[in-house]
Amino acid sequence: MKLRTRLTVLVTGAVALAVVMVSASAYFLARAQMRSAVDRSLLERVEIAQDTEMEGGFGGWLGRLDPLLVVSDTGLVRVDLYAQLIADGVGVKPGSQHVSLPVAPHDLAVSNGEAPAFLRDITVDGVHLRMITAPYGDDQAIQLARPLSEVDQTLARLALVLALVGLGGVALAAGLGMAVSHSSLAPLSDLSSTVEHVAATQDLEARIEVERDDEIGWLGASFNTMLEALEASRDQQQRLVTDASHELRTPLTSLRTNFEFLARAEGMREEDRSALMDDVSFEMKELSSLVSEMVELATSPRASDEPLEALELTGTVDEVVARARRRTGRTINVTGDGGQIQGRSNSLQRAISNLLDNAHKWSPPGAPIDVRLSPGRVEVFDSGPGVNPEDLDHIFDRFYRATEARTLPGSGLGLSIVKEIVTRHGGRVFAFNNGGAVVGFEIPVSTTE
Repeated sequence: MKLRTRLTVLVTGAVALAVVMVSASAYFLARAQMRSAVDRSLLERVEIAQDTEMEGGFGGWLGRLDPLLVVSDTGLVRVDLYAQLIADGVGVKPGSQHVSLPVAPHDLAVSNGEAPAFLRDITVDGVHLRMITAPYGDDQAIQLARPLSEVDQTLARLALVLALVGLGGVALAAGLGMAVSHSSLAPLSDLSSTVEHVAATQDLEARIEVERDDEIGWLGASFNTMLEALEASRDQQQRLVTDASHELRTPLTSLRTNFEFLARAEGMREEDRSALMDDVSFEMKELSSLVSEMVELATSPRASDEPLEALELTGTVDEVVARARRRTGRTINVTGDGGQIQGRSNSLQRAISNLLDNAHKWSPPGAPIDVRLSPGRVEVFDSGPGVNPEDLDHIFDRFYRATEARTLPGSGLGLSIVKEIVTRHGGRVFAFNNGGAVVGFEIPVSTTE
């Protein structure tokens, strides 16, 4: 069942239930009030018979038992009253009355003084009556009954009116439910159409117009945000593929040239062959490093799957510095305190390692590297010549290599990976000159209440 149909059915069902409950309440309330009025009229007549001494006894009272005039939906209606005396276990009706009222064991119990007066519905000759049986003198009881025709007719008309009104209300609710579901779910239809369009055409520039501030509007806005993220991701992938194809072309061309030369060279001197093999080995290492960096950069957005945790930035830096010292043999000095942050340990260690590798590449042999910490901030100082001012704004770009760096090992991806990691932590990267180059990042520190 479609959501629109389900919503219409739910709205119609809710309204129908409410109409039924209100109609039933109105019907039974009217019925109770009308029957209560009938019961009061019977009780009043019986009380007159019990409390008043009249000449002629029961016969005299019957002579004064006039018909009732009651108000119905058609005006004043004359209602006959039927009376009967129970004496010696037998019901005695007036001679002029053609209707005999039934005498049941409960009625006899009232005449014997064993039960109080009571009211009940009876049917005599197909006529619906309301009857009261009440004590009357010693070992006697009187029965007084009146037809309920006008009451039943009024209730029947009321039931018909309530049924028609209820059906009209349900029909109106169904129509309104369809209109409301159509207008409410129209954005979902637009969303579905846009999804189908994107799936068929791969057009990530498609957007949904959001003109409402409710849950459906929020859903449309969230979908637009998702499309924007997908579009940005696809653009990044396309740029990565384009840049990578360009960067891979140089080492592959160099390798192919060297291998072809080795294949043709027969009388090459051993020292020339050794130098050529060193070049091949260097190119292979560069190619391997480039591929590793590309894989890291292409998959790094998924690093957000690593949960955030409370980290001591100083301890994280110390771990990376210890490994860098063992790997490079270079002196690396760490000063300051990085404070506590919310971060992803593996990702931040990779970023810090790339900063140290960059400083190691640019620092002269034997020169120390300084790492200075402050809350949420890491600065790595190298002892190199610094960065040309025109290159400062580009050193974090993918595959960007300054003119001085093109003769040095590296893929041009290390600092761009640092930027990706820091950006996912809500921070920023920076670079400036201070004797040598200073490259680092800062991310928000943890706040405690």
